[in-house]
Amino acid sequence: MSDKSNFAWPVTSEHSMVLQHFVNKTESIRDQLAGMRIIIFGAGIRGCTLASILEQSGQRDILFCDNNPEKQGNRINEHDIVSLNETLSLGNNKIYLVSPENSAPMCQQLEQTGLVEEKDYFSFEVSAYAIYVEEYLRQLSNHMLIIGDCAFTHVAFIDKCLDSLGDMLKSHYGSNRCKVLGMHGMGWRAYYHIVKSMLSRGEKPVQLVVLLALEALTSKAHLMPRTQHSQLIQKLATAIGNADSELSEYAQLAEERFSRFQIESFANTKSAKDEPSEKLFMKMNYLFNIKDTSEGVVYLIKTVKFMNENNIPIVFYIPPVNYMQGEKYFGDEFNRKYEENFKKLFSFLDRELLEYHVVDASRLLDSSEFAATNTIDETSNYSGRLKQIRFLTEHGEIRSALDC
Repeated sequence: MSDKSNFAWPVTSEHSMVLQHFVNKTESIRDQLAGMRIIIFGAGIRGCTLASILEQSGQRDILFCDNNPEKQGNRINEHDIVSLNETLSLGNNKIYLVSPENSAPMCQQLEQTGLVEEKDYFSFEVSAYAIYVEEYLRQLSNHMLIIGDCAFTHVAFIDKCLDSLGDMLKSHYGSNRCKVLGMHGMGWRAYYHIVKSMLSRGEKPVQLVVLLALEALTSKAHLMPRTQHSQLIQKLATAIGNADSELSEYAQLAEERFSRFQIESFANTKSAKDEPSEKLFMKMNYLFNIKDTSEGVVYLIKTVKFMNENNIPIVFYIPPVNYMQGEKYFGDEFNRKYEENFKKLFSFLDRELLEYHVVDASRLLDSSEFAATNTIDETSNYSGRLKQIRFLTEHGEIRSALDC
């Protein structure tokens, strides 16, 4: 196993809707899975999520298959990744679970081999993109617009209550006063075009609250497959028609980037005795040198300028960081680099004479309030989300815009 690359995504949380769907689906087909070799079609983030749920329910005989030849022959933790053709020769005592969003082409592949849905394979498709588009199109006025990544949408695997932070914000402020657009890994170029397109079609919020995470500002973040969401951007562009040509142009660029880069660069290409994926992820996303020339920073500045020009106050919410895990891996260097990068970032904004406010919750949570004690991003469990909602709703910079 030591010579195989580990493409496991270090998941400890998932989109609340996706997690509920996966848990319900696995429970509904528990009898069909009994005694079968489970083949997860799709060795990506959702495949890792599905494997984790299956393992928690006692399933161990799991194999991955993927159409990407760069993943074939490698593994996700202890589970091998092979081609579809290899799985077809494994006999009849197997069942396929198709994990990705927009998995119709993969289902068609299985059907072309003679396999039958709901008998030989089950699709776990559920569309977080559809929920995003629906929220994007929801007509509001005099409201707060909140955008960000998985901190607003994800819940921990261990949670009993699956209300996300975004759900809790809408409940507190009222859904007619608050629009939440959350999507994991979204990059700043996408944020810029999405916000700009909303104003171009007549929606003008009284305040923009943005989750400001360092991982969206690395020099290569804009090239990673997980940051593209090309199908989502295309759905948004289609939904508004000709209202914003720049969004359509960006949708094409996102698709080109997704097609060009299919492997996450933090994937562990070393042996199991070397650095784990979690440590590599934190190194890439927190211990880098932030630059004003990176696409993320360039479009962050463009977004703030656009908000300033339209007299819309902007608040940056710096989410809790698991500094305990960072210190475990990197000692004091983690805190030093984290603070240094934010200091540089704000100097870039101040140099442009931009107006913005900052709500800093980076030290708000302890390790027990994250999705897991070893969580390497800003996702929290229910108790952590409760603490965040209190912090956010009691903060004057955010509250004042809706009170006026």
